[in-house]
Amino acid sequence: MSGAARDKPKGGSSLSKTTVQSVERTLDLLEALAETGEVGIAQLSGQVGLHASTVHRLLSTLISRGYVRQNPETGRYLLGLKTLDVARAVRDHLDFRMEALPILQELMRTSGETANLAVLDRHQVVYLEQVSSPGWMLRMFVQVGARAPLHSTASGKVFLAHLPEAELNRILDTYPLVPSATRTIVSRDVLLEELREVRRQGYGADYGEQEEGVSCIAGSVRDFTGQVMAAISISGPWIRITPERVPSLVPMVQAACDRLSAALGCGIGNGAALSETPIGSVR
Repeated sequence: MSGAARDKPKGGSSLSKTTVQSVERTLDLLEALAETGEVGIAQLSGQVGLHASTVHRLLSTLISRGYVRQNPETGRYLLGLKTLDVARAVRDHLDFRMEALPILQELMRTSGETANLAVLDRHQVVYLEQVSSPGWMLRMFVQVGARAPLHSTASGKVFLAHLPEAELNRILDTYPLVPSATRTIVSRDVLLEELREVRRQGYGADYGEQEEGVSCIAGSVRDFTGQVMAAISISGPWIRITPERVPSLVPMVQAACDRLSAALGCGIGNGAALSETPIGSVR
């Protein structure tokens, strides 16, 4: 795009019935500013094929949200710093998954079980990546982007166990301990004891608590500040992930967590970091 109006049919007929016109126009402005740089409203109107008053109205909204700024000396418009935050978040998210994928693949090979990467979002576990084990007839699948409860999953217990005490109490005051399976923990006191155990032993476990017949072992992934930002887990039928096999599987999960933590700039070993600050007397 080099200053000429965009090639759009008149009357906005290029817009699909499934899209929102104001959003389309706003994105057109952001893309034009990204390509052109600092530009006046007349030129910008010509580039996107919109009336100057419409462009001015949309720019005012973008300025209020930090996505666009106006040079006070020239009166021209350019992208705001908020766009850097969005770009940085996208970059970090993509890099995070790219860093994790070979680690999950190795964990799957060494353990023989499905390996998962999950993060915490709005009091739920969200699965970002999964590497399924091809060597067994019984395999565990979870759709990337799927959400799961905190109290009934190994990864969720890892997240809860490492929350500050005040935040954990605040969440549990309103968090419904809804059963997902016959073994789901539905008592707050039992859950708190389980979370103390997670911190003591350095991993979280779920033995058929989220899904009947499925076991899971999870460890924590820390960023450069030492904060828990993700969990890596392995999952499979409990006929394979048995109590007798857990002692040999846990070091594999913790090693994977350590590798990803190191890639994210954390210099503390996973097991050591987990044991530093046990949960106190959480009410």
